[in-house]
Amino acid sequence: MECKRYQKTLHKFHGEEKTMKFLEEKFVPLAARIGSQRHLVAIRDAFVVIMPVTIVGAIAVLINNIQGVFAENGLNVVSIQEGYTNFIKTTGIQDVMNAVNKGSINMMAILLVVTLGYQMAKGLNGDGIATSVVALTCYLGLAPAVQTLANSYSWADKATNVDVLTADVASGGLAANKLDSNGMFVGMILTIIVAEIFVRLSRNDKLKITLPDGVPPAVAGSFTVLIPAIITVILVVAVGTYIDRFSGMNLWVIIQKFVSAPLNSVADTLGTVILVYFLINLLWVFGLHGANIVGSVTTPIFTPMLLENTAAYEAGKTGADLPNIAHGMQAFAVIGGSGSTIGLIIAVLIFGKVQAERTVIGISIAPGLFQINEPITFGVPIVMNPVYMLPFIAGPVILAALTYILMDLNIIERVSLTAPWVTPPILYAFLATGGGIKAAIYNAIEIVLLTLLWMPFVMVSNKQNANAE
Repeated sequence: MECKRYQKTLHKFHGEEKTMKFLEEKFVPLAARIGSQRHLVAIRDAFVVIMPVTIVGAIAVLINNIQGVFAENGLNVVSIQEGYTNFIKTTGIQDVMNAVNKGSINMMAILLVVTLGYQMAKGLNGDGIATSVVALTCYLGLAPAVQTLANSYSWADKATNVDVLTADVASGGLAANKLDSNGMFVGMILTIIVAEIFVRLSRNDKLKITLPDGVPPAVAGSFTVLIPAIITVILVVAVGTYIDRFSGMNLWVIIQKFVSAPLNSVADTLGTVILVYFLINLLWVFGLHGANIVGSVTTPIFTPMLLENTAAYEAGKTGADLPNIAHGMQAFAVIGGSGSTIGLIIAVLIFGKVQAERTVIGISIAPGLFQINEPITFGVPIVMNPVYMLPFIAGPVILAALTYILMDLNIIERVSLTAPWVTPPILYAFLATGGGIKAAIYNAIEIVLLTLLWMPFVMVSNKQNANAE
């Protein structure tokens, strides 16, 4: 009997060893290559650059709409809701926040084109500013125009019925929904194409115009890229224009139909949420920055989804009227940092007997409250630690799946705003959901669940270290 048990244990050990070896040799290098792919790196870094502006815009939207917490379907204190609304209107705060939002969230496509153009050029060792300008020129050149006002207009004085003003007004303008998150996918694809063409043409010495040494460097630099810029802009805009002419669909319609919509339908699912958080934390276990690697793929998909929810929230929509769910797991599946290690912190403080672990946890409490847990990941450690690997991976996956289901059932509020990722738990959930009371309470319950999940593994660690001594 003992022999069979031993053989079974040995077989299990060898099976786990083979799995780990496979992951180390096959999966981890592949993930690392994907995470370092230059187009994905450029997109990721571009989003990082515009993140502060996104947060500013989210704060503006929150200030103008936080009174919804006191609505009839919320805390039901209508007097506070009406009082706050009147206050921000009469003081002009609402107008200020609308202006901030107009220049931030409502311009996300433009901001992304500029930052991505720069990041792409940097990866290709090209002129970042020139690439950004050329990419923006192409984007604006292809953006559909809309009829705003008639070529001329007049109105009559009500008393005399006499025309008091007549003026000529431009008849066309850029469609606003091509400048915000609706244009981000087009912006990404177009900027990558423009950068690849422009930077390569700029390296061709035959296309460079060389000016005398006495010419100021700024002027000389402009002429150096003049011909590549002309070729790139005319070529890209011409292709885009003729596609529209012959297909009857502009680039925005094409990208939305064949790229954005299919990606969103796949991305906004329970399965995707589970896969994303499984991969993030699995990579961390091997010492790789899972959030950066996986984020290089998910960020360009999830960010437009979040901004779509922001627009809906600003328009007064709540619950199921907010169209997307999957993008909003960060506040609920990453509590205390990757692996949701706030549960480990609490479990070690209560049940931990290993002095080395308690020391690391002690110095990790403050960073952990602000979602920073590298001291835990590499200090406890979590990396390549068979005891703590399972809860580190399973915790965020379980929470992400549960959160998705609760949001899908409209039991807790959906994420509609960008909150700083270093925001402490509970407050993070409250802000990200636009003042969601139920989301904040649920976030507190999650911390309890995480502590219960980590507790038995802390006890196993206690036992192993006691035996080792």
